[in-house]
Amino acid sequence: MINPNTSPVVTQTIDALAREVAGEAAEVTTVTAAFGYSYLMSRAATSIAAHAVLDGAARALAGGLRPDAAVIGCFGDPGLEALVELLDLPVTGFAEAGLLAAAALPGKYTIAVSGSAWCAMLGELVDRLGIAGNVAAIVPIDGHEADPAALAAFVTRQAEATGAERVVLGGAGLIPIVPAVVAAARVPVIDPHREAIRKALRLVQAGRGPASAPRPPERHRTVGLSPALTQLLNGEHHAPLQP
Repeated sequence: MINPNTSPVVTQTIDALAREVAGEAAEVTTVTAAFGYSYLMSRAATSIAAHAVLDGAARALAGGLRPDAAVIGCFGDPGLEALVELLDLPVTGFAEAGLLAAAALPGKYTIAVSGSAWCAMLGELVDRLGIAGNVAAIVPIDGHEADPAALAAFVTRQAEATGAERVVLGGAGLIPIVPAVVAAARVPVIDPHREAIRKALRLVQAGRGPASAPRPPERHRTVGLSPALTQLLNGEHHAPLQP
């Protein structure tokens, strides 16, 4: 698990969820971004977080970790495509897994996210995933984050107003209250954070490899990157990662 922001509280939340969902099926390690923002609410913060994701993965590998899968713990998946390119193992993220899971069900769905800046970015992700036709709307939940009952009522109203069959409710900061929202909402609510962890477990259990062929090592000179990330880019951790 990789937390793309610098908040140790968010890291603890992500780690606890992963351990709960995985149970005894997997050993969980969660790493925190070494630099960047404590909360991602802009394109600038998200771009920096993408670098931090690659750096966090590189630091974990340099420290001897040999994972079977990686999950980006942000409902927006900064750095996902680049991490797929670098690692010989399954990689997913909270947004990709949740949005694809919802798209596999009949009818359209609404995406509810913490932070209005994420609406445009998630719209672009939906386009890249080829599932724009499955999405009825993308709405910010600003002002409703603190009260699960109010948030459940809000997402219910949004689904009814947009003609959606269900809602995907995303944001790592929402993880502690999502179960209460799921229970209280009058429409089905998909928890993308749990979907991502389950997807990673399924891919590992099925023996699935990386989502695409990893790129050849990059031997051009880099400046200012951490030693661990430089090693990863140079292919020094590029061999298949086995325990």
